[in-house]
Amino acid sequence: MNRLAIFIFALALSSCSAGSDYRSVSSIVQSDKAAMASLAEELQQEHKAGTFDGLVLVAQRDVVLFKSAYGYADREDSVKNSSAAIFDMGSIAKTFTAAAVLQLAQKEKLQLSDTIGDFYPTAPDEIKPITITQLLGHSSGLDNFHNESDFELMDKAQAERRILEMPLIGKPGEKIAYSNAAYTLLAAIVEKVSEQPFQDYVHDNLLTPLNLKSTGFYQDQRVSLNNLARGYGGDDQGLTTFEKGLTWALIGAGGMVTSIDDLAIWSAALKNGAMFPVGASNLAFSKANERWLLGSLAQVEISGESIIQMGGSTDYGYTALIQFVPNRNLLIVLLLNAHDSKYKNATHHRLSRNHILPLLLGEGEELPNNSMQPTANASAD
Repeated sequence: MNRLAIFIFALALSSCSAGSDYRSVSSIVQSDKAAMASLAEELQQEHKAGTFDGLVLVAQRDVVLFKSAYGYADREDSVKNSSAAIFDMGSIAKTFTAAAVLQLAQKEKLQLSDTIGDFYPTAPDEIKPITITQLLGHSSGLDNFHNESDFELMDKAQAERRILEMPLIGKPGEKIAYSNAAYTLLAAIVEKVSEQPFQDYVHDNLLTPLNLKSTGFYQDQRVSLNNLARGYGGDDQGLTTFEKGLTWALIGAGGMVTSIDDLAIWSAALKNGAMFPVGASNLAFSKANERWLLGSLAQVEISGESIIQMGGSTDYGYTALIQFVPNRNLLIVLLLNAHDSKYKNATHHRLSRNHILPLLLGEGEELPNNSMQPTANASAD
């Protein structure tokens, strides 16, 4: 073997070794249920194959059965992922926007039947009839209002103008089509009604009461920079979305970060309606339409089981997912900061569908059908 061949062979070995150096599994909580042992083995195998890095949590009846950290929050500085790590939550941020709107509705500051015309009297006639419920349930007919980047520099006035000037892709209420624009407009409406900046309203009325100290918006000074998990997916490695700054191309639809424990607390709050007055109905789990609940939670069926969920993905390899399995009173939370080419930016969904749910749904006792059902007949389709 000549020197060049030896050098290439050594370089390849070094590369493989470097990749394997970033494999790390830290079990934080694991019950003695057989399904949890199987889940630990399955996830360790996928992590070691390079499928993902991040944290996975499973709870039942608000008791954590499984929590484990995989890989590194910062590979360059050799910081492993842990419960303290803070990740981009992607579109799960929409659940905070929805909660803010629903909270204002509970306070009778607005009504879900209010229309865009009530808040924007000069909007085009075809836009004016869109209701708050239709905005929340992705049935407004509003299309995407920016195509370049979630980080496009844009102030609120520019965002509002773009959204209100767009042609609709369907008449309000006739077509369900996922809309980031709807949630940006909802954030602007929160500001109109509350007379507060959207971020301040969320912090004062949602984050602080629930003690979510590791949750906030991009460049939020209340979020610890030391705990940010860097992203390791796609072309760019080792960067964070947090450093990008927040723009009205993203406000209301994304632009938030959180930790695994905070996201589990927030998920429980969505389920229990903890952000609403005692005795009030849980609007977050109430039906917007056959596909969506008012809390920006999708209703799906997986392997014959009703699932209520919200996921998100963004630049640099961040993906996130919250899933409720009502009939079994299960909560699944994923916060991921790395993926390879196996599932790419669908890693959160595929990891759950292919590797987590089959194990959790294959074992364990069946709970009554009403154990964690959303209100107002919001069963998954």
